[in-house]
Amino acid sequence: MRPGMHTEIWRIILVGLLAFFSGWNLGYPLEIVLLGVGVYILWTFRTISLLFKWIDKGMRGIPPETDGVWGEISDTLNRQRRRHRRTQEKMRKTIKRVTGLTEALDEGILVLRRDLTIDWWNSSAASLLGLRSSDRGSAVINLIRDPEFVEYIHQDEFIGSIELSSIIQSERLLKLSASRFGANEIALVITDITRIKSLEQLRKEFVGNVSHELRTPLTVMRGYIETLQDLPANPPSVNAAFSQMSEQVTRMQALADDLILISRLEADNQEPVLEAVNVEGLLLSILTEAEALSGGKHTITLDCAEAINMQAQDSDIRSALGNIVFNAVRHNPEGANIEIKVSDYQDFTDIVIRDDGVGIDPVEIPRLTERFYRGDSSRNSDTGGTGLGLAIVKHSINRCGGRLIINSRLGHGAEFICRLPKDNTSS
Repeated sequence: MRPGMHTEIWRIILVGLLAFFSGWNLGYPLEIVLLGVGVYILWTFRTISLLFKWIDKGMRGIPPETDGVWGEISDTLNRQRRRHRRTQEKMRKTIKRVTGLTEALDEGILVLRRDLTIDWWNSSAASLLGLRSSDRGSAVINLIRDPEFVEYIHQDEFIGSIELSSIIQSERLLKLSASRFGANEIALVITDITRIKSLEQLRKEFVGNVSHELRTPLTVMRGYIETLQDLPANPPSVNAAFSQMSEQVTRMQALADDLILISRLEADNQEPVLEAVNVEGLLLSILTEAEALSGGKHTITLDCAEAINMQAQDSDIRSALGNIVFNAVRHNPEGANIEIKVSDYQDFTDIVIRDDGVGIDPVEIPRLTERFYRGDSSRNSDTGGTGLGLAIVKHSINRCGGRLIINSRLGHGAEFICRLPKDNTSS
């Protein structure tokens, strides 16, 4: 039993006993007991009244002086009040800190209610979108009317991000990404990527220009090397040096060609011209080239129906599939089996290039399509690759509306799946 309740019970007992014995002596025991009870009730009501007045004033100041159960209640409320004030102070400090943090961010943050009306934003969002205080409560699609954004913000689950021109400065490019939180509210993050895109464009132009400029001197060097190699008086050591020089020039030319190709793919913002491509005919020509490259060291098979067509740009898809098949030849030892299989589905076609060679460490798979990335194992620069092949493959397949899936384990071969849209008229 709590101390306050214990004190209150003893108080009631003492009041009752005192009233009873006083009344007994006076000859009015019942009347005096009722009078004692009435006095106790009046005192209790007075205490409760004082306590409620203190509560109504927001529990400010010192609680009323009392003891027993009502004193314990007032002490408990006073402790809760102090605890609540400490919690409020912590919340104020936390809110102030979070607000300061969001204000310090270069990225704009926009909070939308579930009905897509604007609830809150930081100063960066106000600067990037030209927001004013009167915009609070307005629908965000009335502020950003771009159809791509309207479609994006109405998604049930947000995937990726979108890039849009600023509504106040058309030359400024913004990246917007959204995510849901709380009671189905939306946090919209706005990033100014104008400088990044500008630098990326400069890099692409630089790489493309340098690659073009390298072609002429490399062609001249190769011509002179071939001429010097044909001189009859060359000693064997000189011919060996010329042979190594010729190999390195060939590799530099291949690198320049691949850089020019990937720069063209990245810079080409126009939609590719898709046409119905006969898959079997395309793969047969690639198979013929792969067998010539292998020189009989690998077993290459093709499993494809004759009448399968897909929607693609012939040059892009030929480059992509050729890169994968030729890599399988170059990077696997003699005796490896390479299988090309086509599976036809209702909406897409899977072209699977599978081998039973050295395989790839699964840790490296996410980075295989990066420029110049080379894994360990036997897939290294000794095979003569430029490190750009799979980057070109990814760009080419993406341009055709498809995607590249890679599965592999070390020692268990590799599987490359090119999933591409199919011609609806194909069988």
